[in-house]
Formats: sequence, structure tokens, C-alpha cells
Amino acid sequence: MSLSIATETKVDTEPCVAAWNNKLFVGGENGSIITFDANLLPGTSWTAHAVQPFAIAASEDKVYSTSNDGGLRVWTFNGDKITEYPASEADIGSISVSGKHVYAGDELGNIYVYEENELIAKYNVLEEVKDIAISPPFMFTARDLYVTVTEVKPDQSKDRFVTQHVMEGRAPLRIYGSYLVVTSRSGNSIQLHNASLDTKFKKLHEAKVSDMILTSLSVSDGFAWTGGWDGYVRRWKVSDDKFESAGEINLGACINTLVASSADNAYALLTGGRIVNVKAT
Repeated sequence: MSLSIATETKVDTEPCVAAWNNKLFVGGENGSIITFDANLLPGTSWTAHAVQPFAIAASEDKVYSTSNDGGLRVWTFNGDKITEYPASEADIGSISVSGKHVYAGDELGNIYVYEENELIAKYNVLEEVKDIAISPPFMFTARDLYVTVTEVKPDQSKDRFVTQHVMEGRAPLRIYGSYLVVTSRSGNSIQLHNASLDTKFKKLHEAKVSDMILTSLSVSDGFAWTGGWDGYVRRWKVSDDKFESAGEINLGACINTLVASSADNAYALLTGGRIVNVKAT
């Protein structure tokens, strides 16, 4: 199976971060959030921050964004501001939405948990949080060397947690069903782990995905998508506790980030302002 470009567009700002929820939300270096439909036709856009967004997430009818000009901001899909959570102690670089909870991690290791626009819990994992993945009651956080597995129950305690496991790995990382997909410490491979305490989060498989640093990882419907400095988007089937190559395409420029909307469809944000819709054919 091969990958091909279905359509593409160009924006006037460097596209940096993205999220998907029945439409594409793109954060640019000028602080804007731009929306696109599935065919990359532009929709609404708005100025979300004074400078580049650090993280963006979309869930149900809300968009969440952070930068270094304040706390986490909450928007409607049309760009109307709903609220802004108070500024954290440091810059928030990662957001994860799990059910009714929104998790935000900052560079001092703080994890803030919000529910219905209120802070309900705060934890500290002792190192910068570059990415968060949630599989209740476990929270997986990563920087550059280790993935920390923390058991948290925000409905029961505002600050107590149990560190259950630490393993080698780095951001980005994602949860898919009973699996954890995480970037290796080297930065050019992905690792498949069982996301279960019963197996002590056993490593099941590892696949080299690039000769250069991986910048982007997204999972959807049994497939992992990767992209990085080498300009390649690669697709991997998660089957029988291992990764199987399922197509690749060279887009010719560094991939800032990518997000998969389904098993056979993803959007890549490239250096220079290109946004490319990649499909498996």
C-alpha cells in the first residue's frame, strides 16, 4: 500500500501545531488558529495568542490552546473565547483531553487537571512535560529520556499520585486502545508497549521510522503515522503486538507536526507554510 497527496494548501504563517475533531485546527507562529474542512478548504480563523501556540487540542465542541502569554485558553470551534484558565507556574507545552478531564503539562513538571472549566487537581512529575497521554487511571508523561507512568485519580485526590513505572522513551507518545506508542530515546524509532500494569508496561516491539529525528506521531483506527526532519510521512499498522510498514511518502520538507483523522487519512504541517492531506491508496 502506498501513500499519496490528496490535496494541499498554503498558509501565510509557519504552521506549528494541529488538532482534529471533524475539522482541522492549525496553530501558526503568528498566534492564529486556522480551521479547515476535510478537503483543506479554509473556515474560520482567529488570533488566539500574541505568539506561537505551544499546544492545541480539540474535543467535542471546544478547542484548547496554550502559549507563553497566559494560561490555557478555551474556544468554540468558531473562535469565540469561552474562558481562560489561570496562568501556570511555567509555559504549558502539552494538552490531553480524556473524557470530562483536560490535562495540561508545563515545563516545571506540573500537571493541571481541569473539569468544567475548574482546576480540580495538580500533580508534579519532577521534569518538563513535553507530551501527555491518558489511559485512566494511568497518565503517561515524557520529556527526552524517560516515560513516567503515574496513577492518578483526580476525582478522589487533588494532589496524591503513585508513580508506577519508568521506562526509556521520549515525546511524542500516544495511547491506542491497550497499547502505548512512544518515541524511542534515540528519536528515530517508535516503541509499542502494553499499557497495562499487569504486564509492567511491557515493551512488545520497536521499529525504526526515520534516519533523522521524529517530530510527529499520531494514531487512529489501528494505524500509527509518523513524520520528522527527513520530510517523510510513514504509516504503520499495529497488528499482533508489532508494527508493520503500511506506506510512506516524501513531502520534501521538515514536518512540524501531523495528525491522523482515520486509518487512511492524515494531515501534515510542513516548514514553509504547506499543509498536505495524505491518503493511503
